[in-house]
Amino acid sequence: MPTRRDLAEQIESALLAHAPIDALRGLVSMVRSAPHDFDSRLGIADTLTALGRLPQAAQVFALVLAESSAAGHPLTAIVALKALESLDPAARALLPNFASRYAAGSDALGRAVRLGRPDASMVVPSEAWVPNAWSDDEVCDAAAALGASREGLPVWPEIVPAMPLLSELPPEALANILAVVKRRSLAAGEAVVHEGDPGDSFFLLARGRVRVARNGEALALLEEGTIFGEMALLSASPRAATVTATEPSDVLVFGRDALTVAAQDLPVIAATLERFMRQRLVRRLLDTHPMFEPFDAGQRLQLGSRFEPVAIVPGQVLLREGEPGSGLHVVLHGAVSVTRATPHGAASMADLGPGDVFGEISMIESVPVTATVTATEGGMVLVLPRGVFLRLVEGVPGWRRYFEEIADDRRMDQRLALPLVPAVGGWY
Repeated sequence: MPTRRDLAEQIESALLAHAPIDALRGLVSMVRSAPHDFDSRLGIADTLTALGRLPQAAQVFALVLAESSAAGHPLTAIVALKALESLDPAARALLPNFASRYAAGSDALGRAVRLGRPDASMVVPSEAWVPNAWSDDEVCDAAAALGASREGLPVWPEIVPAMPLLSELPPEALANILAVVKRRSLAAGEAVVHEGDPGDSFFLLARGRVRVARNGEALALLEEGTIFGEMALLSASPRAATVTATEPSDVLVFGRDALTVAAQDLPVIAATLERFMRQRLVRRLLDTHPMFEPFDAGQRLQLGSRFEPVAIVPGQVLLREGEPGSGLHVVLHGAVSVTRATPHGAASMADLGPGDVFGEISMIESVPVTATVTATEGGMVLVLPRGVFLRLVEGVPGWRRYFEEIADDRRMDQRLALPLVPAVGGWY
């Protein structure tokens, strides 16, 4: 007998072959064998929609919305809500109730054990199969009735887990942002973004899996609840990778235009998004930047908390030649230029971007800053105060070696850039 994984592959093949009734037969078997399979219920509703059976599809979407929300699967509930809203705009009136359950401050949020998705290796018993003698209409009606039925579902716990990012918003703000989010369904092998595309949105993976690749090389496999694409949106830069579904998936799309409208109505949305994305970028920096290699995970978190975020705007001078160094600077997002005064005017030394550091040489060598650093793009830098930096350089040999190597490289670059100007100390 087939497993759920086998049946899922057959359903996908039927949909790709434009055989919706065959797909419905499989989906009915999936739900009969595991009533809490909300993904298959969504599949029933989507297939009924494609067949033009809109009232039946709406009933199934409504059931999935109510039950997955109660079961602690809010992202699935949002997918159902957006689908239902596309069939009946009046469904938007359901947003406040959903938001009050999953927004910041809700009594329902907490540490919760929720019923997971059915095991793909489970065998689908023969009693769950759909009789071959059923007509197309009988299959559609049976699928609609089953998809909208609560039979076989348990009583759900009162406490549910929070959503990433979204549960940090208060109820009104959460309802407001969900009103502008869009659902996008992906077939296996379909890309949601391509490397080099404009970064005009970010995504929340509501169900399924996606693969992240750069220049054809796989970088990561992301699962439900993962946010991706925020770096390009935050920095207004092109996509750095291609993201492709490895199985049928749904993503929630947060577009720049829609977010701008929502943020104008409720400034708390903009503040929460910025804080959340900044935290993610800092964690990524701590996990990947070579300067943090001498530290274990706990030490990295402690060190990360000592960096102070500073927003930058184009034209803002961050360090000025001749002045004392104020601390170690790391570009989180955005860009800066490095220039040095010469008898012939300011000379360009370097352009720095995300992950680049500056400000360390003047502190290590106890000399004034020897170059001016100016923001060329809006963004954010992290600043580690001078005292903390110097204590770490003295106490952690790996840090001193790392920054001494940077100093050596930059002195060489400086000699190449300014062959007629004597070098003093490091760059900056």
